[in-house]
Amino acid sequence: MGKFRKLSLGLGVLALFSGSAFATPIGPGVAHATGTILIDSAGISFSNFASTGPDTGSYMGTTSVTQGNLPGPPTVAVNITDWVTFNGPVTGAILFDLQEMDPGFGTLAPCFANDLHTSCTPSATSPITLVQISANEVLLFLHGGGIAYNATGGTTQTVVDFTSQNYIPGTITGILAAIHSENGFTDSVLATYTSTVSLPEPMTFSTMAVGFLGLGLIYRRRKKS
Repeated sequence: MGKFRKLSLGLGVLALFSGSAFATPIGPGVAHATGTILIDSAGISFSNFASTGPDTGSYMGTTSVTQGNLPGPPTVAVNITDWVTFNGPVTGAILFDLQEMDPGFGTLAPCFANDLHTSCTPSATSPITLVQISANEVLLFLHGGGIAYNATGGTTQTVVDFTSQNYIPGTITGILAAIHSENGFTDSVLATYTSTVSLPEPMTFSTMAVGFLGLGLIYRRRKKS
């Protein structure tokens, strides 16, 4: 193989390598929003979400947040593409795919009582946690995870936390009864979206392997010549 062909092959391999392996994911950052949550027999619905800040990192400049819903009975088994859209960041609109909801950190027994400082999770597959803060006040928690990305490529591990914006008047048993009622249970929530670790794009690892293989072949041929 002539020097020109060797050089062309090497540049081609490196071009493939850099085109995928070094695509730019969004960097770390945190976004904040507030909105309304409705929990009923149809699922968990979110509405009236607004960006509140302070937003940091890749989320700086966010002007609006479009928050998706969780249809069906509350469960940890979810996979929803473009579940959240962040408009306005300097790097362009950011999309968030929800890949899981974490199981609630409570247990079933407190769901039948209203004992202080107990945490209720209605089932092993429910992401909902209700905490009896005082005799007449409850806090709601939801936690999930997935990936965030924009048009520049790459993805970034991201978690989302929903908590009650204010203490909810009432009791755990009262809130559970409202959830199963005709009108469901409504509350205002704070949402925090935190992006941390960048993930390789799809096919990155296989492309890297092909790149290393190509470079190895070039090296072997050079040794033989």
